[in-house]
Amino acid sequence: MTQPNIEPTPEFNARCMHILDRWESGELPFKDAVDQMNALGRTAVERGHLVDHGRVELLLGTLQGYRANLDASIAHFEHARTLFEQAGNRPRAIGALLSLGETYRWKGDFKRARQLFRATYDGACELGLLDVRVISAYNEALMLLSLGHVESAKAQFDKALLLANELPPDQLDKRIELTTEIQAALVEVYLSLNDPFAAWEQGVMAYHLAWELKQPLQTATVHRALGQVISTLSALPDDAPQHLSADPDEHFRLATEAFQEIKADGEVARTMYTHGVSLAQRGRTMAASRKLQQSMIIFTRLGMADYAAKAAQAQTEVLSYAVPEGQ
Repeated sequence: MTQPNIEPTPEFNARCMHILDRWESGELPFKDAVDQMNALGRTAVERGHLVDHGRVELLLGTLQGYRANLDASIAHFEHARTLFEQAGNRPRAIGALLSLGETYRWKGDFKRARQLFRATYDGACELGLLDVRVISAYNEALMLLSLGHVESAKAQFDKALLLANELPPDQLDKRIELTTEIQAALVEVYLSLNDPFAAWEQGVMAYHLAWELKQPLQTATVHRALGQVISTLSALPDDAPQHLSADPDEHFRLATEAFQEIKADGEVARTMYTHGVSLAQRGRTMAASRKLQQSMIIFTRLGMADYAAKAAQAQTEVLSYAVPEGQ
C-alpha cells in the first residue's frame, strides 16, 4: 500500500466536487450522485489514499444529511474523521467534527451537538480556520433557535455574520452562500422578537444574494424565510424587489419545489411545518393541520425527533381552536 498524502489529490477532489455541484444544481439525481461518489471511494481504497477516501466519506455524509438519512450520515462523517486523523490532517478532521455536530442537531440531540460545535470552534480558532468558525457559530445559533433561546441565537448569528464578512476574496462564493443562509435564519429570529420589519430587511438582503447565487439550496431557504415574514405583513413594503410575490403560499411552494428538486427531504418537511404555522396564523386552520400532519409523518420517518414533536404540538394546538374554513 502506498503512503497516503495529507491532502486530497487535486484531480480526485475536482471529480468529487463536480458530482456534488451537479447534484446541488439539480442536474444529477441523488442516487446517481451517491453511486458515483461510492465508485470514487472504491478507487481511493484501491490506491490506499486515506484523505481521498475521507473526502468521499465526508461528501457522502453531506448527501445523506440533506436527505435526512441521519444515521447513515453520522456513520460517513465518523469514518471521514477517522481517516483524516489517521492521515494526520487535523483541519479536515475538525471539518468532519463540525458535520457531525450538525447531524446531531438535526436528530434533536442538542447536548451532543453543542459539545461538537464547541470542540469544532475551539479547534478552528487554534488552526486559523475562519470558514469553519463561521459555520460552527451559525450551526450553534440554529440549535439555540430550535431550543427557543432567541436572544442567544441572535448573538450567535450576528457573530457568524461578522466572521463571514472577514472571509478573503478567494472565498467569495462561500462568503455569499453563508451570508445568505445566516440572513435567512435571522428572519425567524426577528419574527420571534416581534420585529417584522427587521425580519423583512434580512429577507430582502438574502433574496438579492440568492438571486446572484442561483443555487436550489439557498433559493429555497430564502423563499421559505420570505413566506414566514410576508405572512405577518398586511402588504409588501415599498422596497420590495420587483416581481416579488405578495402571497406567502407562493414562496412556500417555490421553497418546497426547490428542496424537492435536490431530494432534501428534511428541508421539505421543515418547509411544510413552517407553511403549516403560517396557515394557522392566517386562520386557515384545516389547511394548517394537514401541512403539520404531513411534516410530522416525514420528520418521524427521518428520525428528526425534535421537529416531529414540535409539529405534533403545533397540530394539537391548531385543532384545539379549529373552525371549518368558510364559517
